[in-house]
Amino acid sequence: MYLSYLDSSARPDFRDAENFTGASITVNEHQWYSVRGKIESIKKKHFPHIPPEHVEFHAKDMINRSGIYRKLEWVQIYEILDDVFQIIADPETKLTIIASLIIKSKLRKQIDLEKWGHRFVFERLNSYLDEQNEFLLQTGLPHEYGIMIMDTEGHKKDQKLRDKLADMLNNGTFYSKLDYLIEDPLFTDSKWRNLSQITDCVCYCIRKHFRNNSENVHKQNWDRYFQLIEPKFHNKDGNYHGYGLKIFP
Repeated sequence: MYLSYLDSSARPDFRDAENFTGASITVNEHQWYSVRGKIESIKKKHFPHIPPEHVEFHAKDMINRSGIYRKLEWVQIYEILDDVFQIIADPETKLTIIASLIIKSKLRKQIDLEKWGHRFVFERLNSYLDEQNEFLLQTGLPHEYGIMIMDTEGHKKDQKLRDKLADMLNNGTFYSKLDYLIEDPLFTDSKWRNLSQITDCVCYCIRKHFRNNSENVHKQNWDRYFQLIEPKFHNKDGNYHGYGLKIFP
């Protein structure tokens, strides 16, 4: 079984120019405990007097210096983020990143950003699982399927998104039947899910990397983090564009 943690960044509408970004981190169930433990070790390192389950790595909270980050200096915040992205980038951390970026300013007409953004991620997740299953079949092992886990935004918003995605998940997209994705996503509070939290950081990183404000000191840090995680995007023959990262249009 594969576990895929999904998140999005920026508003899924056209009231601002921020590019809508969706991202997923996928791990096999056999790797889940190891990855979870690495993230928890960062929490214990930087917040030794707070139970790990009370520490949430949320990029927006860090950058806004809110919650448990409100009294930290910038150098401390970036020390935490350095550790988070080093763990993600570590070759020993077995995870795969798949993401989509919709550039609002290049669209000729308005579209449903949530639906299209998730569609791009779902198609690529299913393709990734298809590749993994080809290998399993060659070795005489049975298929493995994927469960998707999303951060909750409350019952009403969760249900609205679930309804929006239902037809796609049941009947497939233009290009994929989504054979290996099990039903609709499970919604859960990210504060209880370490891998949801690092997915949030990855999603935020992708959006900031492609944002056009190169003079911003924070942007330089996010560019550095993006370079660290690039090898973890799903790729074919070393190329992740269109595979691990779909940029539209």
